[in-house]
Amino acid sequence: MLKSKRFWVGLVITVISLALAFQGIQLDKLAESFGKFNWLWLPVLLVTFLVSYIGRAFRWQVLFEPFKPRWLQVFAALNVGYFLSNITPARLGDFARAYLLGTIEKIPVARALSTVVVERALDGLTVVVLLLALLPFIPNMPPEWVSSGVILGGVGIALLIALGIISLQRERGVAFLRKLASPFKFLNREGLWRFVENLIDGFAVIRAPRPLFLASFWSLEVWLVASLLAWLTMFSLDIHLPFAAGVLIQVAAALAVTVAPSPGQLGVFHLIAVSVLKLYGVDPNQALAYAFVLHGITYIMLMLLGIGSAWREGFDLAKIQDLSAQNRASA
Repeated sequence: MLKSKRFWVGLVITVISLALAFQGIQLDKLAESFGKFNWLWLPVLLVTFLVSYIGRAFRWQVLFEPFKPRWLQVFAALNVGYFLSNITPARLGDFARAYLLGTIEKIPVARALSTVVVERALDGLTVVVLLLALLPFIPNMPPEWVSSGVILGGVGIALLIALGIISLQRERGVAFLRKLASPFKFLNREGLWRFVENLIDGFAVIRAPRPLFLASFWSLEVWLVASLLAWLTMFSLDIHLPFAAGVLIQVAAALAVTVAPSPGQLGVFHLIAVSVLKLYGVDPNQALAYAFVLHGITYIMLMLLGIGSAWREGFDLAKIQDLSAQNRASA
């Protein structure tokens, strides 16, 4: 991992983001802001996090149609994937969970990976819908956030349409790609083309009304409840803002991480949360304390769930990371 360029790029993004987030911060006032945290809110925040996160497992399970992976195995693989994404660069956890669930449930890994692609497109669309819905309620919304959201939404729509067309024209598309690859011997491997065919097969879910509707429903649930978590965390630190502020924090963080990914959103999330709360006139010291609390709850829960699932199922996290990295490189 230390030899990976993506690791060092992610580390640089984290350091720069944290440095910007700490600008103008007074450590004594920051400590005072942490002291305002009301621990009676903690059980509520943990339950809210779990309600949002469990929705991700239901959504991922739906996207495997017509396969029927067991929900507990979907949940376990998701936990391991997010655990690895928190400690590795370039979303290696996404490939790892696809590899893991595909292996356990005897589903082609490429088929499992296609669900992750569709899932990310749905996330992008949901975030943009929420951003546009927020426009009348946010004071001094930075225009670059709106333009970034519109671009991301356009990319998400284009991606879903393209994936639907590719799955509809599967045979023609594969034949065309084979023809293009024919001069290159290293591409003429049946294993590679089986991978491509299974990947394309997974995109057919976009053309299936029921799974697509359910996945869209769960996407909305995931992001709205996550926004509720962001909002309730404010009350735990004696910050009183409208619900729209919690939605904006989650939406802006999602947009920022798309452009500047860092392991576990460390640094990037903190900078975004401070920037959003500044729009509402919140003291920077209090805003940064809030960012650390909200990020800490999410990060620690994901780490515990990942370790717990790995222990319960007997997974070797280091081996999964190595195998998924190897398969990703070969794909």
